[in-house]
Amino acid sequence: MFIARIARALITVAFVLAIAAPAAASIPPPAPAPTATFDVGSLHVQQYGSGAKSLIFIPGLTCGPWEWSGEIAHFAPDYTVYALTLAGFDGQPSIAGPLFQTTSTNFWTLLDQKHIVKPVVIGHSLGGTMGFLLATQHPDRLAAVIALDGLPIYPTNIFSTPDKVKAFAGMAESAMANQTPAQFQAYELANVLPSLITAQSDVEAVAPLVGKSDPTASGKWFYEDLTIDLRPQLAQANVQILLIAPYDVTLEGKYLPTIKDKQDFYAGIIKNAPNASIVTIDHSRHFAMYDRPQALTDAIGQFLAKLP
Repeated sequence: MFIARIARALITVAFVLAIAAPAAASIPPPAPAPTATFDVGSLHVQQYGSGAKSLIFIPGLTCGPWEWSGEIAHFAPDYTVYALTLAGFDGQPSIAGPLFQTTSTNFWTLLDQKHIVKPVVIGHSLGGTMGFLLATQHPDRLAAVIALDGLPIYPTNIFSTPDKVKAFAGMAESAMANQTPAQFQAYELANVLPSLITAQSDVEAVAPLVGKSDPTASGKWFYEDLTIDLRPQLAQANVQILLIAPYDVTLEGKYLPTIKDKQDFYAGIIKNAPNASIVTIDHSRHFAMYDRPQALTDAIGQFLAKLP
């Protein structure tokens, strides 16, 4: 989301936030036991269910499939679900080389090896950006893409220049890489997650999970996430795309006074995608699966029900 994601971009600056009244915790239910677990290149894959249609969940920066556990539990009875863990996150080893490029190559290999036909890709944050990338590469091989607060460009970059973005991204990458795992987890707990999740109890539950990700790998991923701009290729993304936009006026109201302003801002970013639509989720920060889990599940389910 527009303001919530600034917390990561300002990784070297102390983030001061006036928290509103505490919200009730909404820890998602656990995912069922996977029916299979395997690796395809840099991707660690957990498989659930056995439905005729397939869903592929991609987590965001520093996260693993645990953040999608509620959606996996909900949709696995009717679909075959593949939950990905990206290199360097959630205890997985890091890799060298370009991360988005390598991961997208491994994604298409996954489809080939497992004979996955026309899946729906569902990504959060960085995982949503990955979904946009996949949609520009081989839209004919996908049924649809759902992106939860993940866009084809990091939204604050619209107000900067490429050179300034690269310089800032390098600074952010170095700051993350120079942290020990304990420092990384402590910083996420104190300075990042409170702007991304409303309930403090949820923040405290998520911090140790985020802390399983490698700080150096996370910095590299964040650099690529900050510097990628897929807008010139969006016209090629000829597939149904749903962008889910959380909105929290306590965080975003200064810059986007209403939820309609948030929707319009995001619509401008994805305007060149031929078949893209946006739904908003009010009273939610970046992790809608914690702040508004039922609203998120409903938005995904309603979109899936309309697909051919």
